[in-house]
Amino acid sequence: MFTIKADALSAILDKVAPHSPAGAEDLNMVVLDCSRGWLHAAAGGRRTLAVARTPVDGAHWTAPLGFDDVCALRGWLESSDQVHVEHTTHAGLPVLHFSEGTAQLTVPVATYMASLSWRSLLLAEARPSSYQRATVRLSAEDLELWQHAGEDVELTPAAGRAAFIVTAGPDFIGLQMPRPRTPGDVLTGWATSVRSRRFLYEGLPYEVGASYADRRGFVWRITARPAPGEEPLIVSADRSSVVLPLAVVLSAGGPLLRLPE
Repeated sequence: MFTIKADALSAILDKVAPHSPAGAEDLNMVVLDCSRGWLHAAAGGRRTLAVARTPVDGAHWTAPLGFDDVCALRGWLESSDQVHVEHTTHAGLPVLHFSEGTAQLTVPVATYMASLSWRSLLLAEARPSSYQRATVRLSAEDLELWQHAGEDVELTPAAGRAAFIVTAGPDFIGLQMPRPRTPGDVLTGWATSVRSRRFLYEGLPYEVGASYADRRGFVWRITARPAPGEEPLIVSADRSSVVLPLAVVLSAGGPLLRLPE
């Protein structure tokens, strides 16, 4: 459990929510993900990925939330200040519990949603390119200048001092000049956020947020790292969201196979 300012939680939800595509049932979600020192909100569609974070002092867990539940949470936060957040189980199902005094909201964890492997995507895409290519820095004000250029705006790398050429159909063209920036790895400062969260159980490694299949073909997800001395729990990746001790699943289904991300 940790405590967070309601406006800090609202801010990270607002930053990523536009990237959760309506109508795409498997991706119409926001993932709240807690790691060492940070609470992350992540959402992605067919062409975008957005991750925002805010500092917290919490445990290691991940919780995909259906977009309707995210909207309900966002509305509940409007009348809140200091919110207690707990990743727990209720009636044998994983939930996120939010409370402030007597006001409470419990949101189901949608483990049946598609996996959003945002850490792997960032590690693969946000590293420096193997070939020389200038990095462009823009501000929100820069981007707003092009919002009325047309419905489909295209950005093409420029050949001279400009950052890129902006076109919108056959009747609009412009240049965007870059803003000064400090060269460096864009993942600098995100090391703790994108680091894998593994733990050992009976000598084998398991990872929070990863999916595993047993010998019967059932898929399971590990949503939280156990505290010292606690039995690790595993959740079925279907709408039942059954929570069982990892030892029980291993006993009934044999060794688990880590599924690719």
